Amino acid sequence: MKTVPVKHARIRHHRLRGVGILSGITLLSLLSYWYLFLRPVVESDDAYVTGNIIPVQALTPGIVSDVLVEDTLPVHRGQLLIKEEHNLSQLRLLKAESTLAQAVRSTSGLFHQVDMERAEIAALQAKQERLTHDLARYRSAEPSGAVSAQLVSDTQDELDELNRTLDKAAARLHQAQALVTGTSRLNNPFVAKAKAEFMEAHIENQRANIYSPVEGYISNRQVQAGEQIQTGQKLMAIVPLDDLWVTANIKETRLADVRTGETVEIVSHTYGKEHAYHGKVLGLDPSGGSTFSLFPANNATGNYIHIVERIPVRISLSRSELTDHPLRPGMSVKVKIDTSHHDEFQTLVSKVVLTDPSYATALYEKEVDIAQEAADKIIRGNL
Repeated sequence: MKTVPVKHARIRHHRLRGVGILSGITLLSLLSYWYLFLRPVVESDDAYVTGNIIPVQALTPGIVSDVLVEDTLPVHRGQLLIKEEHNLSQLRLLKAESTLAQAVRSTSGLFHQVDMERAEIAALQAKQERLTHDLARYRSAEPSGAVSAQLVSDTQDELDELNRTLDKAAARLHQAQALVTGTSRLNNPFVAKAKAEFMEAHIENQRANIYSPVEGYISNRQVQAGEQIQTGQKLMAIVPLDDLWVTANIKETRLADVRTGETVEIVSHTYGKEHAYHGKVLGLDPSGGSTFSLFPANNATGNYIHIVERIPVRISLSRSELTDHPLRPGMSVKVKIDTSHHDEFQTLVSKVVLTDPSYATALYEKEVDIAQEAADKIIRGNL
């Protein structure tokens, strides 16, 4: 008779334990749902440091004579990185220099030719005027027998021949003027063409030396001394480390409250423990990661499976924090975006500002001026 209450107690115990387990599972599910979808923080460990990778390419074909840098070395803007041998480029420059000098002297000859043709025409016109006057006198004196008819005829023939010679001289003058009219010895088309060719050869010769367009660190050097390089061949890269940002790939299902301007905590394990950086959302990429993949999705085939895409979100990094604890492009980080005040920000707004010097270089601004100065010196020396 005492076994019945014990049996009931065991049943109640099993039922309570089942209820407790079910309640625990429900609570855990609710907590998980809140943690993943409802709490005002969007996290992602699919994030990495990004920066500008500046390619250094060959500007002219040639043979490398000196490589003056190595991977990981810091370089300054305008620092000499690579030298190419100048033998052929210097010969082309000398050839262009002689062509320019010849063009200047030939153009001066054209201007002198115009002056000569004008002088010849003036002399022929004076002779024409004299013969015309003589012919008029001879004709008036012919009836009285003072001059012979033969003299009148010979004078007329001489005048006709002179007129034809004058027409030829006028044609030669027009031909000579066509080459110089509206120009000077400095801007004549022959001189301008030779000057442009000289400046091109001068710039090509100068570009045999390759300089750093920005300040940063050498990476991925691929060139060796003695190597034959071609125009456009990649030689190395320069990585500026003072302007970096984070690209965080956020699931599209978590983007509802992500706004430009929201604060972000960035965690890196580079320094042996979790080190936090602080930034802000700069903007959301206008397309998903698969859009620019080698084989983008083609959902029109019928074999469609819904896959949650990740959208790249650009996040700023503080320069002062980067100075104290440097990062490098490609490093993995974790991000936590605070979306608790998302109503205060606008969506689809970008706060990226193109003010960093790594987006521009003034390395090639003066090479045309230098080449033009050299060309003008040659022109003045041959006038």
